[in-house]
Amino acid sequence: MKSVVSFFFVLALSVSPASAGSLADQYLDHYYTFYPTHATAAGRHDLDTKLEDLAPQRLGEWVDFNRKEAETFQKRLADPRTDAEERLDDELLLRQARLEILDFATAKRPEHDPLFWTGLLGDATVFLLVRDDLPLGQRLEHAADRAELIPRLARQAREALSVAPFTAISAEITGYAAGQAHASAVFYRESFPLAAKGSPEELRKKMGESGAKAAAALEELGVFLDGLEKKVSGSPRLGETAYTERFRLVTGVDQPVDTVLAQAEADLKAKRAEAAAFGRSVWPQVFTGEEAPRDDRELLRRLFTRIAADRAHSTDEFIADYRQLTALALNFVREKKIVTLPAPISIHIDRSPSYFLGQSIGGVYAAGPYAPDADTLYFLPTPPDDATPEQRDAFFRDFNHHFNVMISSHEIVPGHYVQLKLAAHHPHKVRALFGDGVAIEGWGTFCERLMLDLGWGGPLDRLAHLKKQMENIARTVVDIRVHAHGMTRDEVLRYVKDEALQDDQFARNMWARSITTTPQITFYYLGYRQVRDLYDDVKKARGAAFDLRTFMDGLMEMGPVPVARYRERMLARN
Repeated sequence: MKSVVSFFFVLALSVSPASAGSLADQYLDHYYTFYPTHATAAGRHDLDTKLEDLAPQRLGEWVDFNRKEAETFQKRLADPRTDAEERLDDELLLRQARLEILDFATAKRPEHDPLFWTGLLGDATVFLLVRDDLPLGQRLEHAADRAELIPRLARQAREALSVAPFTAISAEITGYAAGQAHASAVFYRESFPLAAKGSPEELRKKMGESGAKAAAALEELGVFLDGLEKKVSGSPRLGETAYTERFRLVTGVDQPVDTVLAQAEADLKAKRAEAAAFGRSVWPQVFTGEEAPRDDRELLRRLFTRIAADRAHSTDEFIADYRQLTALALNFVREKKIVTLPAPISIHIDRSPSYFLGQSIGGVYAAGPYAPDADTLYFLPTPPDDATPEQRDAFFRDFNHHFNVMISSHEIVPGHYVQLKLAAHHPHKVRALFGDGVAIEGWGTFCERLMLDLGWGGPLDRLAHLKKQMENIARTVVDIRVHAHGMTRDEVLRYVKDEALQDDQFARNMWARSITTTPQITFYYLGYRQVRDLYDDVKKARGAAFDLRTFMDGLMEMGPVPVARYRERMLARN
């Protein structure tokens, strides 16, 4: 693997604004050399047989590189000669470089966060197995080659995590990581070879041998983490200072976090009142002849229980619901002229491949900018094959039909599928690769509400959306309170159930998300507010000339850059 450090440092520091495009491309070259699995995810296959090498010297070189690049991008942003389009790229690249510095130099994640390692190891071959942008045999060859390198990365994980004092590592996070390592070991031992079923014998043998080596290394890492969990005593919380720094960098929100917290707390009360008022208005349709409870919380709990009653009873029925909803949504978007859809439609909706043996790899796997015409894969979360009838029923209660109606607008059409497919085709690849998370989730959440307002779905679907919005707002409250104010797990569970009216599973998941994915769980609430406010302001400014599709297409023009940049551009036109 090429060294991360090169003569490029001198070139980058002295380059003129005219050569901005090459700056972005060269940063990406270095980025993907450091993160080969991210290259694969983006549709770039020249590094498929490589795997991250995170030896201490390489980590130091990577930090040095990003410090120099950050200085370069900052200078370019301050230079009035820098082209407006390149300025958008520079802003995203500066944020990414600063995040790399924060993770490796300030937070020291390789030494303090076991999930840093198990996340990389868990993602090592997923895109090679699920994508179809290369022939299957070639992808499996690459996956086997990469799996051969997993023992080295797993060893580096053990070495890095042995350096920090026990007070710097959280036992709870270590426990999560240990579970991931053991699950990955099972996958490579039992399932990885099954991906080559039907392939030539030599390839099947190679997959089996490399999978066995990876499994042994991951099992050894899991045992190490089991032991580490018993020894460490650190907090899973970042603390107010570290949280504030990460929150501002990742979200781009420069308000004090306590101001954001106060606004979110007020918005949750308002959203609960909105949900209750709507619930009372439709109660006679839902519960004919039955008097509505006087207490808002009891009223909403009854309605939310009713929503869960309309659900699938099998995985096949669940998948069929999503496929039908997607077809209906495509027609609805065209009929209502909501947004210009990318052509051709290339989305594949299914459960994850059978060889994952129930292991959850659900989610949207968008086409990358280096293979923009590849299918977008939407692997639905499904109950494990060995789930009990009670567990299976609980799963389908949570992922009920009315939830599916509103969330399909977020995840598929006109939400993330449209957004990310267009971003993959954008001439500035940086926009798709380091897109603004708040803008991305803001678009998806805004699409939920917009579709309902235009007539998509019925009363129970809107109630499912209002319940989800309450969850999104609570995520922001919890994230800030946990990390900046020491909120405990029991306090999180009580708050989420009593104030946001979510079920036990959602409450437990919110605690886990807050300590493992901060501040990503704030994106939905923050992004919705930004996109909704922009929509309202543009609609007001344009008056009778406002056209929905023009507005929605306009939000796709620059790719997933901060909403503030769309605000500057759209309102400047009026």
